[in-house]
Amino acid sequence: MRLIRLALVCFCCGLGGVVQANEPAWRKIVYQVPAETSAAAQMASKQYDLFAFFVSNALQGKGKKDFETVAKRVKNKIQWKDNNGTNAYNEAFLRSLPFVKAVDLQGMPDSILLIPYLESQWHPKRGDKAGDYGYWQLTPEVLKEIQTLDYVPTALKTTGINKLRADATLSTQAAQVHLHRYHFYFANVAGFTESDAWLLTFTAFNWGAGNVKRMLAAMQSEGIEANFANFYHRLYAAHQAKPDDISLRAGVEYVPSLWNIAQLLKDSH
Repeated sequence: MRLIRLALVCFCCGLGGVVQANEPAWRKIVYQVPAETSAAAQMASKQYDLFAFFVSNALQGKGKKDFETVAKRVKNKIQWKDNNGTNAYNEAFLRSLPFVKAVDLQGMPDSILLIPYLESQWHPKRGDKAGDYGYWQLTPEVLKEIQTLDYVPTALKTTGINKLRADATLSTQAAQVHLHRYHFYFANVAGFTESDAWLLTFTAFNWGAGNVKRMLAAMQSEGIEANFANFYHRLYAAHQAKPDDISLRAGVEYVPSLWNIAQLLKDSH
């Protein structure tokens, strides 16, 4: 029933329905960046401030401790520089800057742009065309589903899958549709706070909405309060129990990696 309700509401809202009736608190955070700073510094500060807002509001207790442990573990990988002193994520940020300065975020936080930095390092043709490919590393299955939705722009419906994924504007629009559906579920159907909803949305983008929902349902069936901190503690424990599980490792490292990229970019600019 929840999935049916989600589909119906998303159909009625359309892509333009991302903006909620009540202005989210993160909007008051992101536009406090001094205007005299460079464009790169302004964007890096927005992405960092937003992510810091989400993390500080969502994490506490064991979940916070686990998150900090993983964030520390993945930091070297995110901060790593080659022999020329180049960092892949900072280079991705700089390559994307002309695009992201003008992109329509559809009411979403600037921190969604950290995703393609992590996924492809902002390369249009990275990945496997039969699987994850392009800027956002979207799969053919996801895009074919998105193309069936009545409310998406015509260009998303009519552009070939591979060309779409390698186009900055179209792939970002498709990713926004994908993210909006996740966020709408977590925020408006499941009723999580905005910080919890966005961090669960980021996790679901990589680990899969089904995996996230099943873990949340298992927690609720055991009487564990469903919030991001408790969810992350559960995910961390699952990975600790199965350290060789690639899927669990990806799930547990995803949001801490995004957080590390946000810190890297702010420190670099």
